[in-house]
Amino acid sequence: MSPDKQTELRARAHADPTCSAALAAGDCAALAELLSAGRTCKNDREIGYGTILETIGIEAGNQLIDHLQAANDMRHVVPLLDQGRLRIGSAMVQASLRAFGADVITPADAEILCALGQQPDPLTAHEVAEALFNPDGSEK
Repeated sequence: MSPDKQTELRARAHADPTCSAALAAGDCAALAELLSAGRTCKNDREIGYGTILETIGIEAGNQLIDHLQAANDMRHVVPLLDQGRLRIGSAMVQASLRAFGADVITPADAEILCALGQQPDPLTAHEVAEALFNPDGSEK
């Protein structure tokens, strides 16, 4: 973990009142569990038309797919979806979904699809120990 990430993790641990008891006890496993809540990272999941339809439903999915197929600037996206190879975790793909207007996809449906490109990113007790404590057990 980078020094900046360690500094950020220390700040989060000290700012979160639910961490105070575990922090005082030096319980890195408990801190890792508490600080991991909601942490995600991108994955390499690839999706196609079927995933869109299954995830946001037939009506909303068809609306999005029809837009993608009709939009000239999406002409290279269509074959990727056709082959089930569009990386939904890609920052560009997620930004595009979020930028479409509600006439193409609702913000809620865009977030549902973007969530497919995320996976849990839990911290380990070792990462917490490195970020928060010196080798002698004292806090950094």
